[in-house]
Amino acid sequence: MTTYRIDWKWKLIIVSFIIAVLYFCIDFVLMNSPHAAGQSRSNYYTAEKRQAVQDNVKMYKWARDERDASIRRAQKYIDLSYEELWSMITTQALPRSYDVNEEMGSVIGGQKGPRDDRSSYEIDPVAKPWKVKDKSNGMMFPTNDFASYYRSGLDDKGGFDPKRADRKYLVNTLYPDKGTAFGVDDGSGYVDEKGNKYTFIAFYNHWVWSQWLTDALRSLREAYLYTGNEKYAYSGLVLLDRVADVYPDMDVSVYRWEDGFKNAHGGTGQGKVLGSIAEVTLTEQLLLSYDAFLPVLQKKTAPYLSFLQKKAARYSLPSSKGTADSIKQNFENRIIRQIVPAVKKAQISGNFGSHQNVIALAAITLDQLPESAEWIQFALQSGQLERVAGGGWRISGGGVYDVLANRIDRDGYGDEASPEYNVTWLERMNSLADILDSYERVPSADLYKHPKVKKMFYAFLDLVMQGKDTPNIGDSGSIGKDNIWAKRDLVWRAFVKYRDPLFAQAAFLLNGNRTEGITNDLFQPKMEALLAQFRKVVQSQGSYKFKSINLTGYGYTALRHGDIEAWLYYGRNGTSHAHRDALNIGLYGFGLDMAPDLGYVTFADDNILRRRWESNTISHNTVVFNKEGQQPNSWVGIPRHYDDGKYAKLIDVEAPYAYEGADLYRRTFALIPIDDRLAYAVDFFRVKGAGEQVSSFHGMEGTVETGGLKLVEQKSGTYAGEQIPLADPAYSEQSKSGYNYLYNVRKDKDPIGQFYAEWKSAKSVSYNRAQVKPNLRVTMLGSYTDAAVAQGDPPQNKPGNPRRLDYLLTRRPGGESLFTSILEPFAKERTIKTIRRLSVTHEGAAVPEWEAMAIEVALQNGRKDTIICSLESNREYQLENGLSFKGFFGLTSMSSKGAKVQYAHDGTWLQNDGGKQESKSEAERLVGKVAGFTTGWSLDNRLELQFENMASFDVKKLVGATVYVDNHSVTSSNSAAVRNAAYTIKSVIKQEGSHVVVSLGNTTFIQQQIGDRFIYDIQAGQSFVIPLSQARQF
Repeated sequence: MTTYRIDWKWKLIIVSFIIAVLYFCIDFVLMNSPHAAGQSRSNYYTAEKRQAVQDNVKMYKWARDERDASIRRAQKYIDLSYEELWSMITTQALPRSYDVNEEMGSVIGGQKGPRDDRSSYEIDPVAKPWKVKDKSNGMMFPTNDFASYYRSGLDDKGGFDPKRADRKYLVNTLYPDKGTAFGVDDGSGYVDEKGNKYTFIAFYNHWVWSQWLTDALRSLREAYLYTGNEKYAYSGLVLLDRVADVYPDMDVSVYRWEDGFKNAHGGTGQGKVLGSIAEVTLTEQLLLSYDAFLPVLQKKTAPYLSFLQKKAARYSLPSSKGTADSIKQNFENRIIRQIVPAVKKAQISGNFGSHQNVIALAAITLDQLPESAEWIQFALQSGQLERVAGGGWRISGGGVYDVLANRIDRDGYGDEASPEYNVTWLERMNSLADILDSYERVPSADLYKHPKVKKMFYAFLDLVMQGKDTPNIGDSGSIGKDNIWAKRDLVWRAFVKYRDPLFAQAAFLLNGNRTEGITNDLFQPKMEALLAQFRKVVQSQGSYKFKSINLTGYGYTALRHGDIEAWLYYGRNGTSHAHRDALNIGLYGFGLDMAPDLGYVTFADDNILRRRWESNTISHNTVVFNKEGQQPNSWVGIPRHYDDGKYAKLIDVEAPYAYEGADLYRRTFALIPIDDRLAYAVDFFRVKGAGEQVSSFHGMEGTVETGGLKLVEQKSGTYAGEQIPLADPAYSEQSKSGYNYLYNVRKDKDPIGQFYAEWKSAKSVSYNRAQVKPNLRVTMLGSYTDAAVAQGDPPQNKPGNPRRLDYLLTRRPGGESLFTSILEPFAKERTIKTIRRLSVTHEGAAVPEWEAMAIEVALQNGRKDTIICSLESNREYQLENGLSFKGFFGLTSMSSKGAKVQYAHDGTWLQNDGGKQESKSEAERLVGKVAGFTTGWSLDNRLELQFENMASFDVKKLVGATVYVDNHSVTSSNSAAVRNAAYTIKSVIKQEGSHVVVSLGNTTFIQQQIGDRFIYDIQAGQSFVIPLSQARQF
């Protein structure tokens, strides 16, 4: 037998290797075993954030005020014993429902019809446990002693078992005169003699979980973080541990909608404790609180541990509860590790950014690799909510990258149209980015570095009109209230992350142009240095300054001049929270919305009022074609011209998919400055197609008077006809026009010449140091079949909305139509003296108004304007006042002193010297081919242009111009896939002869991303055009 001696050096190496392997195995088990406790550090409420709280509390009074307020909020929960807190958490056997009986209303008292049960009933789990108060009559339900019934049914796990409960407690003891069965609920609901179910206990249970528990956790968490006092964490950990005991068994799907148990799940029926949508908020609060309380779990002894250990000794619970590690294991295994499986089964699922945020929170809270990285990847990867074959639902991925590329447009807006809903996309994306920003173990998931995320923060500011309101686009806002959907805290967060001075200016504006109170973020480190930088920006650059803008990705144009601002919407229509409102316009003046959109509908479901009136085309300031609402699912219109000039500010847009039978549906809308503060608007709306066309326009709340019309009151009926009653359901079924929602009709069946409707505001505004009630006069020019004034109702359940609005309706029989109007806002005295249509000829022959319309506007200040808009830009037109023009849009202004200004966009004014020579000017437009563009994601997107007619053009003048690439969008068969390719040039990078490279800044060319493959809005070789503006003074 051979014996081998091992040198001591090799012994040391072998022993070291064995020890290393053992350490690796131990570490692997600790990191990956589902039964082991995870990390001890907080990854959301990091050490840096906690220190920032202490620093800010020492330095700022507002921080101390917030700390003190958190103590007050948490006091009512600290006052409860651990036993009381623990007993609040119920188990699966007790149903949940967010309402009692929304359809029937109160059990007694005669309240019927739809109502909000959350505001009609109330609970107080501490003062009135197991009781629901009907606020309409003060009665308490259920009428039986449910507290005793519940206690009698507790099993060996401390959970409720209805089979064990003593039914002697199922007797009406509150109102004996109404019978022993009245109002009695054993948890499954009270059913009256008519078979109506009232789910009192399920309602109570829902709101204990949904409101009481989430508020308790939030309050205790904040008080602990702001003070460092561990007593708040102890109470919070009692709640968290008890939730962990019961959470795996929770499944709300067994409590069905059709059985009277209403839960917010979007129709899937799925959820855990609550419906899948409400479950998002619950799980967020659970995870945030656990992360906050983690430092306390380092202590080996604490009063809450003794309490929980006693509970474990009494009941058969999942763990012994004797150590902090056992509490960690209980939470991590029975809550955190339940999150992703629940999301995949659609039990935790909401709008974009909901379940994605929960997954990310679960990942960083657990802080174990590879699990955490895999979960984050699932949240980001492609996927969606899907039906499962054979029944059920699943979520195949969080789809964050898909949403950024495919559903958020190049201007940073989501695909819901409504600013009110759209801003929640930014809120959720910011929350998700904030969660991942604090987790350095997966650095590739830093969403703040994604160009589209940064773009989202710039959105919403451009929608604001007159610095105080956002147009009520889609299901958004109301007439009775000003809304700015750009949020100060979001803009401030953008300044913190990106340090763009523009964000500082915007935050200053949204804070009422004050530096004080600009933020209440106690977790912000190095606050004083940040505030100093903020103040420096504001002192040097002032507040945010609104300018005219054309958002070609979202489909919105704002034209701004002094006290008058106008907008045109041409974006998403007819889907989700969008209305059928392509080419809708609005106008603001003197701080007042003078043509308000109706805004958020009465009820956001599939009701006939919403479909035929509130969301329909007829209620908006646009044109109805062929007695139909616009087709749904168009993404965005096709802009043809835009200019923010000194003498005219205009937008020209075509909406080719608004109506299937319309060969042209196009609006040109321009704001013409009068002086530094005032302006009027001119509107040309062209429609071509074999179908009736009705222009609809409504002004603000107030009175309306007309001129030039012989209106005859229609004795009965609606705009749909004398025999059609208001909101007639039979008409609504056979016609999609919505005409039956316009009533009190007065009509001129044969209007001759121009006419007007003038709205006088019911509201007074302060203007020029006086209180005035502004007016808006709309003068119609052209020929029309009939004209009418009628009334329609905005949603009546929105505070401040007027009872009704007055509509001006003009009709044409079809064919080639042009609806032309002058919109004149004025405070007290009119700004316009006279308006007249000018005849237009081409080579001696009269030109139809459809092709070219010219108007002369004489102002009160003595100036006389001539405006022309044509479709045939290559034709020369002669106007009856002696002027000649070739191109798209022109304005000539002659002052009372003889000074003359000529402005043209994509056109030119011609000299009338007998030879009709063109005035010396640069080209009307530049044309060429796309030579290349930036591919992939970038913050600096560049476009290479090969010009064909540049000649000696100064390329510096391209800055601010719009380049329109012919990407063949209008030939697409899928209207939802159509994107225009119109881009604002931000800077010129370089020029080599006729080859020019321009920058579009952070505006991407990416339309979709499928895996690693990109689909772009444009392709190399496609043609482009850049219409130019020119102005001359004489």
